[in-house]
Amino acid sequence: MLQDTLVSTNKPSIDISSENITGTKSDSVEQQQNTSRLPETENLPCSTGSKSADESGAKVWCWDNISVPEEGFFDNHKLFISSHCSLGMVKEREGRLYFKVNPTTPTAPATCGAEFNYRAEIREHPSDVDYPVGTEQWWGFDYKFGDDYVPDELPWILWQTHGSFSNPASPMTNLQLAPTNYNGSVNPVGELFVVNNTPATGRKFTPVGIIPKAGQTLKIVIHLVWGDEGNGLYEVWIDGVQVYRKQERTVYTEQPYGGYWKIGIYKWRWKTDENVLASVQRNISELNTSIGTLRTIMRKPQDLDYGVDAYSLVFPD
Repeated sequence: MLQDTLVSTNKPSIDISSENITGTKSDSVEQQQNTSRLPETENLPCSTGSKSADESGAKVWCWDNISVPEEGFFDNHKLFISSHCSLGMVKEREGRLYFKVNPTTPTAPATCGAEFNYRAEIREHPSDVDYPVGTEQWWGFDYKFGDDYVPDELPWILWQTHGSFSNPASPMTNLQLAPTNYNGSVNPVGELFVVNNTPATGRKFTPVGIIPKAGQTLKIVIHLVWGDEGNGLYEVWIDGVQVYRKQERTVYTEQPYGGYWKIGIYKWRWKTDENVLASVQRNISELNTSIGTLRTIMRKPQDLDYGVDAYSLVFPD
């Protein structure tokens, strides 16, 4: 049964009722609805084209149509390479966008402010979008772990949303690969977590029962409605199975705005030599991943298609 919705017009409303899927005895998420949700229509084609972060509507990035530089802005200032600290950590090859982080090679430049490489991401632009409460967003992309991938006891982020502000400094929402027994959970190393840092009661770390392996590709769909406890919504599907659905706060109380997205690798713990050494002792000296075509949708309550289910439109190839 529908609870309160975000708009009171005749437009389709967003069902924000429900809890996240019940956890198992090990606190990892039990995929109760274990049949995959198949797309009901074709996804957005490359001809849809891309848009800036502050433009409503559907946006598609097919990487073989886009020139990717070693650093800085690309796609006519719609995207930006956010890397720390070396050049060339994000590259396009055969229609995929590759992310590579090796903390020691090449040597991080002195101008970076960190001794090691730890980030290879892309983000949308402009980054000061400050989406108002009620804005909804969809993302769809496949995320492949390199053939040399080894789960680490240091967490890292593959997708995140971040505010234009510096306080609070943490991303509002993100997907993380976690160490063993992360933040009070009982989980194996490398399990995927859905994270929400915005609740006033404290950050939420939810394991979803998925432990990616070397060479594995995850098909990821995310749906967010920026809002508070009464009108915020956070949904995640992996390989067609909904692993998280929660009506909850998705904006910080002190900064009630939605933010820009980042995708790639953010392994912040590699900023220090002791953590780099700890990874090496687990035979991890590098992290390689990639994504295929990226599809996103941003809608505001006044948009005609606000609240329309866009799962099939952004579903990865």
